[in-house]
Amino acid sequence: MPKIENMLQTMKDQGIPEEIITKFILPKTKKPKPEEILAFVTQMDVLLSKEQCISIMDKQGCNKTNQYSAPFRKFGEKYKDKTLEERVALWHEIDTPHKVTCILNDDKTITLKFKFGDKGNWHCPCSPIKKLKPATFPLTHCGCCGAHIRYTHEFALGVKLRLKKIVSSMANSDGEKPCEFVYEIEGFAE
Repeated sequence: MPKIENMLQTMKDQGIPEEIITKFILPKTKKPKPEEILAFVTQMDVLLSKEQCISIMDKQGCNKTNQYSAPFRKFGEKYKDKTLEERVALWHEIDTPHKVTCILNDDKTITLKFKFGDKGNWHCPCSPIKKLKPATFPLTHCGCCGAHIRYTHEFALGVKLRLKKIVSSMANSDGEKPCEFVYEIEGFAE
């Protein structure tokens, strides 16, 4: 779940003008409710450009080293001597319950897609969304998950990534569409 204080700090770090940041209406409590977090992200969509929103959310992300990431770390270690193209070709070997699809696009971006269930029977690992399901919320909110996925998958792919686009999410589409993110390749992971 994205933290408002972290998003505000990222805005400052990325040079968002103070006169824009002061326009945000902040929760009155120290521990914001899910509705308040989503309201903050909605304000981002109004006050900032799409590129700024994506860039801010790309620096968020939670649970970067949980058990979900273990198969990806194991895959990255096993194939550390393989090229990116070879790793993508072997991607089917990663064993996770929601089977992440990895596509190396013609424009040298990477698309990652996955599902948590199906329409009518889906779930979202994000705490605020779990509490609000079903909910209408900005797709920008899913950029936090995109950051988690980026961090987890960089080691498996052997490259540094940057979130470029949030295409869709199961939560935002009530299970109609998969969670889908597009990443730019920035360089090789160390």
